[in-house]
Amino acid sequence: MNMMSRFVTGGLLAAAVFATAPAQATQIPNGTVSIVGLFNPAVNLGTTPNTFTAVSGTTFEISGTGGFAGATGGLGALNGVLGFSNVAGTTLSETLANFFTFNDGTFHNFQFSVSSVKTLTYSNIPGVSSSFSLYLLGSTLDTFLGYASTPTSLTLSFNSTGGSAYSASATLAVPPAPLPTPEPATWAMTLIGFGAMGAMMRRRPQTSVSFA
Repeated sequence: MNMMSRFVTGGLLAAAVFATAPAQATQIPNGTVSIVGLFNPAVNLGTTPNTFTAVSGTTFEISGTGGFAGATGGLGALNGVLGFSNVAGTTLSETLANFFTFNDGTFHNFQFSVSSVKTLTYSNIPGVSSSFSLYLLGSTLDTFLGYASTPTSLTLSFNSTGGSAYSASATLAVPPAPLPTPEPATWAMTLIGFGAMGAMMRRRPQTSVSFA
């Protein structure tokens, strides 16, 4: 085999190896996904922790932006049982694989898995109204599109009035959405509360001790 033949053969082999090598996985570009029409979720506030049960096989339409724009108009589904606290500000460790899956526009799916659940707000007046919001941290991947596990958040909000079924909405975000901060009025009330406590402590009568 002459030098030219060897060069051509080596080039063809290198090209074949390159063509069959899997593409290196990358992070999902920034974007969001909103659930347009979430089914009536099954919520149980009588357990510790409280639970939200997603019925396997129930689907809903989604709308995406940025890295998830191709998912718009496709279908998504929630699957599994999610535990959460009835105390706002509490975070529970939850390991739930593929809790939220949704079409990526190529007849394959993005897959979001949960690692923790934080209760953002919680209000429950039995027979009158109930509302709460949850902040789920986890990761999303899509092996078909070559996307590796990417840090993601999923914010869920639930509302019910009287004995009506719960309505719900959800927004998934890459990178994770920042946690909401208290409104200025909330901060003001907190400061007023601390000020009142300080004033009460100053007004407490001082006890003097004398020795004969």
